[in-house]
Amino acid sequence: MAPTLAERLFTTLQQQLHAGHWLPGQRLPSIRQLAQQEGISTYTVADVYDRLVAASLIEARRGEGFFACHANQHGAHSALPPPRLDAFWLIDSRFHPDSDAAQPGSGWLPDSWYDQDALHKALRQLARQPLQLGYGETAGWLPLRQQLASQLQEQGIPAQADTLLLTQGASQALSLIVLALISPGQKVLVDEPGYTNLLGLLHQVGAEVIGVPWTAEGPDCQALARLLAQHQPKAFFTNSRLHNPSGASYSQACAHRVLQLAEQYDCWLIEDDVAAALAPPGSPTLAALDQLQRVIYLSSLSKSLAPGLRLGYLCAHPALYAALLQSKLNLSLTSSTLNEQLASLLLADGRQRHRLTQLRERLLAANLHARQGFQRLGWRLFAEPAASCFVWVELPAHLGDALSLCEDALQQGWLLTPGTLFYPQRRPSRWLRFNVAYCDTALFEYLARYAP
Repeated sequence: MAPTLAERLFTTLQQQLHAGHWLPGQRLPSIRQLAQQEGISTYTVADVYDRLVAASLIEARRGEGFFACHANQHGAHSALPPPRLDAFWLIDSRFHPDSDAAQPGSGWLPDSWYDQDALHKALRQLARQPLQLGYGETAGWLPLRQQLASQLQEQGIPAQADTLLLTQGASQALSLIVLALISPGQKVLVDEPGYTNLLGLLHQVGAEVIGVPWTAEGPDCQALARLLAQHQPKAFFTNSRLHNPSGASYSQACAHRVLQLAEQYDCWLIEDDVAAALAPPGSPTLAALDQLQRVIYLSSLSKSLAPGLRLGYLCAHPALYAALLQSKLNLSLTSSTLNEQLASLLLADGRQRHRLTQLRERLLAANLHARQGFQRLGWRLFAEPAASCFVWVELPAHLGDALSLCEDALQQGWLLTPGTLFYPQRRPSRWLRFNVAYCDTALFEYLARYAP
């Protein structure tokens, strides 16, 4: 079994430390410096540094960085410490999974669920066109921005190509918004449970992150009103449709109330609508109701076209758009024009709407099948069936914290996702997120061993 990226980096740094590449007490590169140097995620570097600390090869000094340990502190740590089920481990495992591991905890659909014939056709079309190989526009390829703006207008969102910004996935869209809006120490609200990568990003910039409890119809508006009054946060980051991890969506009444409260307490709303293409037509969005006055809207093409394209987008009020555009320029100059051209061809394909309908129907059927399996086990589900990739499932009380089950499952070749990763303070949880595309008979036969 091939080593993961984190394992390879750990081994390299371990060997360098033993060989005296850094003298005792000498400072190692910062997490960000090493990530840039190696061309990898800061999450992966942070995970490896944590493991080196655990192995007594380096020490972490608060506010200063990481330093090589003195020789008498080095122990006989020749093996990589076992993986820890935290956010860094989850991200690394999702992007570099063991080749034989089952993936019911993954965050995207299998390759076979996407229309590969359509992708091949679009690739052939792109190969026949003059290729734009330069950096392109910082805002992204104009024809794709125009297509997306037109689609958003059909949903009642007043998007324009000149205030729509293409990004490297929805993750970069969130990063740009955080860079433009959030300063260290500022208070922000998030869904609880909420998107684990967003939680890590907000903690990384030093924000004070406060969770808003979720219901099957969106955030608990009474709790939201109380938290807004108490903390006066700068922004509320919320996933409005086919929420990750619960699969629930805002009701119309909830959406109206959230907008009223945001206006009352002068709070930005960042609407993460990453699964927009899978949501039922006509379902409410904050951006349509608000007309992009207080709402910054972001979405992605990953769920509908292919995750590997790494294409997201955001749109905002013109007064804020310039700051978001500058953030992208500083962070990455531009995104991939080639990928943007390919996505444009796929969206222009006359069968794209039909493919989306088929994908929604398949997801709904998989969701219903997964629910039946969990109900037979006696495990409680959070929300009503929907065309969501995810179901949010609560373990029976006798099984305790889901983290223990996930650790056991990992030893048996099952990658599950514990609920603790979706809470701002990483509190213990009996909940797990499952991807319905991987909830097959073999999974339920495995989970049946935990039945009372």
